[in-house]
Amino acid sequence: MIFIWKIRELNLSMKNPSNNLCAIIVTYNPSVEHVIGLASNLREQNSDVLIVDNSPSINELLANHNVFNYIWLGGNKGIAAAQNVGIKKCLDEHYEYLIFFDQDSKISSHFISSLSNPMIDNQYQVCAPVFFDETRGFEYAITDIRKNGKRVKLYSKNSTEPFTSSVVISSGTLVRKDVFNTVGLMDEGLFIDYVDTEWCLRCFDKGILVYIIPQAKMLHSIGDRSFDIFGFCVPVHSAVRRYYRVRNSIHLLKYPHVPKLLAAREIVFSFIHSMILVIKQPDKKSYLKSFLTALIDGVRGVRGENPRTHR
Repeated sequence: MIFIWKIRELNLSMKNPSNNLCAIIVTYNPSVEHVIGLASNLREQNSDVLIVDNSPSINELLANHNVFNYIWLGGNKGIAAAQNVGIKKCLDEHYEYLIFFDQDSKISSHFISSLSNPMIDNQYQVCAPVFFDETRGFEYAITDIRKNGKRVKLYSKNSTEPFTSSVVISSGTLVRKDVFNTVGLMDEGLFIDYVDTEWCLRCFDKGILVYIIPQAKMLHSIGDRSFDIFGFCVPVHSAVRRYYRVRNSIHLLKYPHVPKLLAAREIVFSFIHSMILVIKQPDKKSYLKSFLTALIDGVRGVRGENPRTHR
């Protein structure tokens, strides 16, 4: 069951008539100060804001804030379900443009215009920023997936010209409302991992590319923390999160629009990643149990929330 806790005191509309863009921020036990700062920044950039909260209990500070609208889902329903609640609400309110953020997203004071202006001027359907590591400062590669499943790493290379990719992460991605009519909503069966990858590849299958706008920049960090091994940076996620990564990599094989080469690669690398964490992390039993459970559930076709997990 999904609970709608507050949308402007449950008035019929949450939309500011002067705005045609709404930001959807998905949260889970967030830093309230950071979320309020992000929402305030977005409002100053003339974007309406909808927070969809997956937290186990209502956040009273967010629910009663007057800068944005707030929906509490009554517990963790997964990022795909939370995004879908936000998308449906925004489509019901007739917003033309929707943009997605994580609770820890960090943007500049001109971020919205740097994405929306190229989209409007060039009739792009999906636009996304470039990402820089929050602690080390380097630019993350954007991984373009070709039809045969080959991965190509793309960088802005200090250029100001937009370039295209088939896949991006959801945070900071701006989408025209008509795309959802063509492609559909997020796949809630995936719950967390590969939600954005699967949706982007659905777009790609329909001939919709993502335009990367180099002028739009975001800071980003992967995992709870990371460590280096053999020259590779290995992000550390919780054992619960690793379950979804492994299980859903197996699910990728079952989608007709996901190249089999890509799915096979993700399975191999998710297995290797899990084994590294089993070896390196102190809570070895939890990571091993998570891996084995994910392997079994992936083969069995279990979808949605892990029924063995209590958050």
